Amino acid sequence: METEKERIEKVMDKVGLNATQFAAEIGIKSPTLSHILNGRNNPSLEVLKRILERYRTISSDWLILGVGPMYRGIKQSQTLSLFEESEITESKSVIYDDKNTEKSGAEISVIQKETEKMPTALEKSDLKVQPLPKLVKKIIVYYDDNTFQEFETK
Repeated sequence: METEKERIEKVMDKVGLNATQFAAEIGIKSPTLSHILNGRNNPSLEVLKRILERYRTISSDWLILGVGPMYRGIKQSQTLSLFEESEITESKSVIYDDKNTEKSGAEISVIQKETEKMPTALEKSDLKVQPLPKLVKKIIVYYDDNTFQEFETK
């Protein structure tokens, strides 16, 4: 089993950075990383958190515990660009209710049928309702090095 130090070295190798560049990238001092890589110190939780914050596709289970794959599982291929359409298979579609509990395929079809039967408020009323303008809440930019950056409005 790999040590935390070896897993950090593997991340550095994958992103193609030397120790000084990697330390700057995750926001720690070079001597701190040097002590970890030389085996003098074990990485602190803060160092591991900084790696996970910067490289969000890295699995925390793998980095901290050495369990599972290096990268987190993703639902869509990362080779698609932001503007390409992808085919979605129905076998993996899941609906969650207000309590975030997963629904089975049979439950999903029942929910869909019940939703189709429900009349909307507009069908019952003669009022003309103007939709509210949509406001951007969050933008996520995905980069080709498997990282991303989030921008949120306040």
